[in-house]
Amino acid sequence: MNIQIRLATLAAHALVAAVLAAPALTVANAVPADFQAALAEYRAGHYEAAHTAFLSLAELGNCSAQFNLGAMALHGEGGPKDPGSGAGWLQAAAGNGCGELVANHLAALTGQLSPEQTRAAADIMARYGPEALHAQGVTDPEFICFDMTAPSTISATVAEAPAADRDKRQPEMVITALTVGADGRARDPEILFAVPNDGFAAAAVEAWFNSLFTPAERNGSPVPARLEAKTLFARSTPLADAEFIRKARPAADAGDPAASYLVGLAAMHDSSLGISGTRAKQLMLSAARDGNADAQYWVGSQLRASLACHPRANGAIWLRHAADGGNAAAQLLLAQGLLAGSPSTEQVTQAGTLLRQAARSNAYYVRKHVVALLASSDAVRDPPAALELAKQLTAGAIKSDPQMYEVVAAAYAANGDFHNASAQQRLAVDKAKGLGWNTRMLSEQLDAYRHDRAWHGDLLASL
Repeated sequence: MNIQIRLATLAAHALVAAVLAAPALTVANAVPADFQAALAEYRAGHYEAAHTAFLSLAELGNCSAQFNLGAMALHGEGGPKDPGSGAGWLQAAAGNGCGELVANHLAALTGQLSPEQTRAAADIMARYGPEALHAQGVTDPEFICFDMTAPSTISATVAEAPAADRDKRQPEMVITALTVGADGRARDPEILFAVPNDGFAAAAVEAWFNSLFTPAERNGSPVPARLEAKTLFARSTPLADAEFIRKARPAADAGDPAASYLVGLAAMHDSSLGISGTRAKQLMLSAARDGNADAQYWVGSQLRASLACHPRANGAIWLRHAADGGNAAAQLLLAQGLLAGSPSTEQVTQAGTLLRQAARSNAYYVRKHVVALLASSDAVRDPPAALELAKQLTAGAIKSDPQMYEVVAAAYAANGDFHNASAQQRLAVDKAKGLGWNTRMLSEQLDAYRHDRAWHGDLLASL
């Protein structure tokens, strides 16, 4: 037991310095705000709060947080002394990049564990060790499906800047995630970010609706798949020289999570920044691990989109953190997952809570999908809330999306207003025809409204 006591003493002294000694964090020369907050709770003697905060970081692969959880377990801070869990956390920390911090004390500690304590250590490693985190898509996540050919652009319609902004010299950029259908047409646009502001998003969306794509293929057959696409306005100025990029790059290099997300995502779509794809991915993952909810959502949604290729790495951890951090798209995606199949009462309750949180967002993509669920899903149906959000949706700048009119029509129908439901659905059908979409399902919905029947079940089936 002497070795355990010496190690526990070492851990106590190293706790404050853990973040400075951990190689995984010294790369950016910055201490994540979430880690600082956890450390402040520890220093104040709020051990339960510190444990919760460190655990949240530990499950994202933060080896300093894992080390500190080990130190706390060995000291009995926040609970009884637990050598087994302490050893497990130190093993996880060593495996995830903090080997120098753990040093050579671990072998002596594990040699004195009882069989029960050894099992406790193994349980920690099974959940938080490097192999477990990699399998869950936390460390070195893989976003590519090797048995599927990704969609690609055949011809891109040039987006026109709003008239009031056409003389600006600084570039504006919009990154949009689209679903490219098996027919090679874009649907369901989601604005990942628009800089320096969102005034150009509607123009970008309309251009992509009128573009043509080669659909993704699996086993020789076309399948729907998500595609991220960049729209750059004011092309005479390279993106690398844009003011928002020049300001963000030093901050990203210094480890600022928001800047890392912006620069990383921009670099994935524009080679003029001179940042490799590997470095861009590292910036995104660093931003996600350091608590940026948008980056966490991006990582989680990438994993969710390629779920068929790596079922265990479903992005749930990232999406949960993003949702807790206030990302409405993550809240929506988690709610959709809970409602899939035959949800339990508890799952429906959880989904309802997430949807109420997501409904506060003014993001077009989120609002459209929330309206769809509240208008037509029997599990979470809420006609008044659906109609209120639908009216906000129609007041926005995006007017070219047939699915917007589809969900607005469903909201009117859910409230018994079949006249307005039919009018909105007619717009959905007409706009879909103009874009070359198959309108069979949209026409079935229109027929239902003309016969005073609300729509129950899946909306947005034109995906």
